[in-house]
Amino acid sequence: MNPSTDPTSQVLEHGSDETSDETPQEVWRRLDSMSQLLHQAARTVWARADVDGPTSPLHSLGLGIYLAHGQTLLLLPEDLSDRGDGESDLELDVDELDVRTAVQLLTEVEELSRPLPVWRADLVHGSQLVVDVCDLLREAQHLDW
Repeated sequence: MNPSTDPTSQVLEHGSDETSDETPQEVWRRLDSMSQLLHQAARTVWARADVDGPTSPLHSLGLGIYLAHGQTLLLLPEDLSDRGDGESDLELDVDELDVRTAVQLLTEVEELSRPLPVWRADLVHGSQLVVDVCDLLREAQHLDW
């Protein structure tokens, strides 16, 4: 069956998903949340990598996560990405984050990235971020971490 005529198709056409009504502020909040989760995931992975030693593959995973964190910050407006004070519009439970694994944190980031309107001019690099997050999630799952 033709994906463009099949209502159950998982393939979305440009701008056809339900998030096209998201305001820019909602998109920024989503990216801000992704940034915080990526930062926490990188810290979690690096803490474990330090315990495992310098040859641990977790060092590379931590670096990849931190680079994705940087990509996310680049997509945010300056007033959000340059805060530097750790303050966020979203209230994240720090204790809850501390007990989650990198796979759990990256899974949440991946879920938050799904509705991003990456066709918008201000999110031109968002599609690369989505791909990178999926790759990092796959790598973390492979490392069983």
